[in-house]
Amino acid sequence: MTHHASAKPKDRSAARDLVPRPGDVAVATAGARVVAQKMLTALALAIALSLLLALSLAAVARADVPDVRFCVADTSLVASPDGSFGYTVLLRNNTNAPIVGGTVVLDFTEATGIVLCNEQDPDHDGRILGTTNGAGSVTFHVKAGGASTGRVRVGTALDLITRARPRTTDLDGDLDVDSSDQAALNALLGTFGPNGDLDHNGIVDGVDVALEAGRVGSNCFLTPTNSTTWGQVRALYR
Repeated sequence: MTHHASAKPKDRSAARDLVPRPGDVAVATAGARVVAQKMLTALALAIALSLLLALSLAAVARADVPDVRFCVADTSLVASPDGSFGYTVLLRNNTNAPIVGGTVVLDFTEATGIVLCNEQDPDHDGRILGTTNGAGSVTFHVKAGGASTGRVRVGTALDLITRARPRTTDLDGDLDVDSSDQAALNALLGTFGPNGDLDHNGIVDGVDVALEAGRVGSNCFLTPTNSTTWGQVRALYR
């Protein structure tokens, strides 16, 4: 009995030791706050760095993405079987800076009646590609014939810059310019074209007759122009 009576005060003392003292609670709480604050600071820094990286990558990406507001392409496209007319397209990004090495697509699939020379369209899909130079421009010398009321889609693989109205010196589409084409153009004199309006001033006149006469005898085999076809790059956008 004496042994059990002396053990009870010791048990009560041990129980009191298990109860946290106010000072210990305050220290633990302060430590937890410091740890939490460090975690929040590290999280905020990580988020800020992630956003900065994303913005930097976006800025780099935009530098090579055309912005159609600043790109330039004529709404009239003149072609001849010998490729003697130039058609220039300018690619610019969202800061109006030139895009070097950009790919421009001339898509004739909606311009029914226009026939491209084989060397420019060997896969016969109606598309011609060109690559911009250091100034962000590319000049096409489209070798084609025929007449159409459709439009040529001018742009990139993804972006439309304009839809150009095509006209050629080879009005009958046999890929050479001869007396029959001259007769066809003469029949259009005084009209608003657009077929036959080679200088695209809004009317078929003596200037167009002179331009036509200067191309008589030309065909796809004269003054060859090297171009890249859509088929060579199409796989990049699948």
